[in-house]
Amino acid sequence: MTGMSDLNSFVFVAQTTMLVLTSALLVYPVVAYARNVAHTRGLLLLGGAFLSLTVSYVASVPLGMSLVSSAFDFVASVLAAAGVWQFARPFLRLDGHEVGRPTGDGTPDDDPDDATGGFESAGDD
Repeated sequence: MTGMSDLNSFVFVAQTTMLVLTSALLVYPVVAYARNVAHTRGLLLLGGAFLSLTVSYVASVPLGMSLVSSAFDFVASVLAAAGVWQFARPFLRLDGHEVGRPTGDGTPDDDPDDATGGFESAGDD
């Protein structure tokens, strides 16, 4: 019976370590090199989701706190959804308008296919 208990403990420690390492590998580069990383909010939200998932796992498996585990599962799912939304927002169009792309006065662009700027307006020097 001790062998199975040791195996369960090893698997628990290995899984918890992997969740913490995944969280750290998501969060550290974003914080350390924030100026060079795109979608910093999305990556930080996904890192927070992994950390919440880790806390949920620790609360559930060895401590047996099912209510706390469920609460952290909910927090992790909300953070993951918010992180995915940060990545997807520039690519979504609702009613012909891009979500999250306001014009200068804060209203959505009337014609999203009307391209201004870019290389076409640079002129030949």
